[in-house]
Amino acid sequence: MENRRICAILAGGPEEGIPCEPVPDEAFILCADSGLHLAERLNRRPDLVLGDFDSLGAVPEHLPHMTVPVEKDDTDTMLAVRVALEKGFRDIRIYGAFGGRLDHTLANLQTLEYLRQQGADGFLAGVSDCARMLCGGETLHLKKRPDWSLSLFAWSERCEDVNAAGVYYPLAHGTLTRSFPLGVSNHITAAAAEISCGSGMLLVMQSKL
Repeated sequence: MENRRICAILAGGPEEGIPCEPVPDEAFILCADSGLHLAERLNRRPDLVLGDFDSLGAVPEHLPHMTVPVEKDDTDTMLAVRVALEKGFRDIRIYGAFGGRLDHTLANLQTLEYLRQQGADGFLAGVSDCARMLCGGETLHLKKRPDWSLSLFAWSERCEDVNAAGVYYPLAHGTLTRSFPLGVSNHITAAAAEISCGSGMLLVMQSKL
């Protein structure tokens, strides 16, 4: 694996702004097809561009690239995730993951679960949204973002012993279920919130108001 420990996948989402979280300077930059446009906006040179290049419109011959068939089971973003895992990365952050078609957004959220199943940490960032997946037994600390909401969703059927401290609506040893959005639209009131989950898979999302 490269000496760099973070892989930043730049996806081809339609948002024209800059993602709400910066891409680390030391990250390995992997563009998924038209994610190359995001790399150009960020003034970052990709280490690899991957895709069938139907969205980009042409093969970027001037850059390291990998061409894949148009007809395939995986999205370009999922293929980029697989390549990142094969290269040994376990901290994989996907930028440009929101703002477009709902089916693509759901696919990206499913990718978070896939990464956790592979023993990797995942993070999704768009211009106005970001998301993480918290597994049972884990604790997450999130800094306060003025004018941002915090929402917790049960991604598995049930999430038990869910705790949220430092927020407007605190939760202690709660249960969240996939069929009811109890944890939606909270916000952080302390300098940082502490979120934990005893069991299940908890989707943690922040959205700009």
